[in-house]
Amino acid sequence: MPPSTVERPTTQSSRGWQWMMPNVAVGAFILAMIALVWLLQKRDVDQQTAALARDAEWTEQSLRVNMQGDEDFLRGLAHEAADGHIDGARFRARSAQYLATNPHLSGIAWVDANESIRDAQPPEAGGRSTAGPLAHREQIQGFIAARNSGRPMYSDAYVSKNTGPTFELFAPIGRGPDFLGAMVATYPVSGLVRHLVPEWFSEKYHLSFTGADNQMLAENSPTRARDEVLHYGLNIVPPGNGIRMNVAAYRVDTGIAKILPILLIVGLSLLVVWSLWSLRSNLARRIRAEDALRAESNFRKAMEESMPTGMRAIDMHGRITYVNAAFCNMVGYTQEELIGAVAPFPYWGPEGAAEQGQALQRSLAGEAPRLPRGGIESIFRRKNGERFDVRVYEAPLVDASGRQAGWMASIHDITEQRRARAELEASHQRFMTVLDGLDAAIYVADLEADEILFANKAFKNIYGYDAVGRNCWQVTSACHPDPARFIAAARKLAPHQTPLELHDTELQNGLNGHWYQVRERAIQWVDGGVVRMEIATDITDRMNMEEVNSQQLERLQQTSRLITMGEMASSLAHELNQPLAAIANYNMGCVNRLQANDYRPEELLAAMQKASAQAERAGKIIRRVRAFVKKSEPNRSAVKIAEVIEEVIGFAETDARKAGVRIGVSVPPDLPAAYADKIMIEQVVLNLVKNGIEAMHDTRRSERELAISARANGEDFIEVNVADRGPGVPAGQSERLFAPFYTTKPEGMGMGLNICRSIVEFHHGRLWTVANPGGGSVFSFTLPLNPR
Repeated sequence: MPPSTVERPTTQSSRGWQWMMPNVAVGAFILAMIALVWLLQKRDVDQQTAALARDAEWTEQSLRVNMQGDEDFLRGLAHEAADGHIDGARFRARSAQYLATNPHLSGIAWVDANESIRDAQPPEAGGRSTAGPLAHREQIQGFIAARNSGRPMYSDAYVSKNTGPTFELFAPIGRGPDFLGAMVATYPVSGLVRHLVPEWFSEKYHLSFTGADNQMLAENSPTRARDEVLHYGLNIVPPGNGIRMNVAAYRVDTGIAKILPILLIVGLSLLVVWSLWSLRSNLARRIRAEDALRAESNFRKAMEESMPTGMRAIDMHGRITYVNAAFCNMVGYTQEELIGAVAPFPYWGPEGAAEQGQALQRSLAGEAPRLPRGGIESIFRRKNGERFDVRVYEAPLVDASGRQAGWMASIHDITEQRRARAELEASHQRFMTVLDGLDAAIYVADLEADEILFANKAFKNIYGYDAVGRNCWQVTSACHPDPARFIAAARKLAPHQTPLELHDTELQNGLNGHWYQVRERAIQWVDGGVVRMEIATDITDRMNMEEVNSQQLERLQQTSRLITMGEMASSLAHELNQPLAAIANYNMGCVNRLQANDYRPEELLAAMQKASAQAERAGKIIRRVRAFVKKSEPNRSAVKIAEVIEEVIGFAETDARKAGVRIGVSVPPDLPAAYADKIMIEQVVLNLVKNGIEAMHDTRRSERELAISARANGEDFIEVNVADRGPGVPAGQSERLFAPFYTTKPEGMGMGLNICRSIVEFHHGRLWTVANPGGGSVFSFTLPLNPR
């Protein structure tokens, strides 16, 4: 065969092969590109599906945290209601405050044990009225479930005329074995979408909630197109009532991306460079998406690491797969020491390892009890051997396919919380021991509702052990002050104006006949509000003693007056002798004139009128003495001090003339009357006047002056002063003068001034002495103007 003949077919075959090679290369490249595009799209779908699942689980966990907070709040209200520490007004105030910060709830209601709504906030919350039975079958079923289980329960969803599809949380109220009702929170399903789902989530995903029979309860943006591939669903925990959360990605306008494979197939056959450029652009977009996903992942990790709550994940074999920094700091172990560890874990103490191991096995087997609130309390051990108390919350860890891959636990260190609670309980016990050990009866009542919030043992012994929670005025009807005198002003007080004394009085209890000193005070209560505290101290023994002392003082005063009259008998006899002698002389003169028949009628009339005046004078002296020494009960009334001084001068002027003492009186004419017993005050003034006259025995006759004056002392008292010019009171003996049986006179008994002070103090006044600037002493006392 010639060489040229052999080479031609080889050349044609080679050329055909060369022509085929670009086609084959383009076809292979196109196939490679199609495969690459398909793989990239599948990878993108997988990543978006995983991100959707993580976002859905994060949102579900956020819903669970908010519902857990609602459960805690309702349980707190239920505890206060069970203890009787909350009424309608306080319930509405607390509920309104909580609703203001938690708009996903449409209302909170208080339902009694008979399934009737006792109170609600707002009044028409969830289609209820403030009184009446539960309206829906699902409400009644949820109420019964909470009552039977003794723990918060969620109702099935029902349709409310006001809020649409709705379900409710029932927190039971119980005191011991007694069921008292439930606190109810109303969840409009639409409220969960509007208020508990983040805005970025709603913009990114279509979210819907379906019921037990797959009926639509609520959704966001129902008109936007959804991706048929990217969707994820999971049940809402803790409600556990068949409500399911469904998440789907919105359909993104990817027209270019959809026709991109076709364009690649056609374009790559025509222009490989363009296809390479398109591939490069697509890869750049993928890189940016991965960077965004990595940034989001880093953000989530930073958020987890910044939390003080410890996070720990285990797989279905009980092996630790994840711990955050907070958990490592809590137990003192590093991540390398914890990740991969199996039970018994290094942070378990040997004393509780067996029990904790059994609890872990039950959790892995799906037999652990699902607690809606409170978690599980346990004791962990740090690496240094120190024990600390924790509360563990566990939730299933679900992978992107919806299959449980393990358990995620959040761990809270509650050591300080327990210690503080124990100290608070011990302090409360000490406080109650002190209060119950007091003899005084003490209770605290709400100023608005007048409900007794607290009462000590002494109060309960008098009014009954069921007093707390009842109306204070009804309970203490046998012994309480008139509330109209202070309650209106007390209700206007602000917390910063407390404590404040409201009232102080002495009352007799109609139940046991005892006397009590009742003091009312406004104080700030533990909840920050203003309440009223009443302290009733039994003063029966003191009152009885005062009564005995009063009787003894009365007898002593009577004796003192008789002694005073005895001392003044000669002076009174001389005083009476003058009018009696005048009467005898006038009568004798009239008789002589009549016998001599030498008279004129007008002369006899003048003589008889003078005799009558002298008789009136003598009668006045006798009446004054009789009134002074007459035994009578104290009779306080309005008394003019000028009249008292005039009566006293009538008694003492004879002795004063004998002693050469000039008596001066200075009383303003407009001086108001004192509120006193006239005879008792006359005794005080007479005693001071007699002492002043006797004190000037050795004073030069020209200087013997006794000054009696009276003046106003403030707005509520008048002051009476008796000043002499005697030797004065020795230094340091001013107070001793008023002591019983102390006297500076050789013949004195030492009781006069003591009786005077007792009389003045009986009138709520004061008796004292000071030196007279002109020499001698000034004895002063005060008397009230009004009853005290």
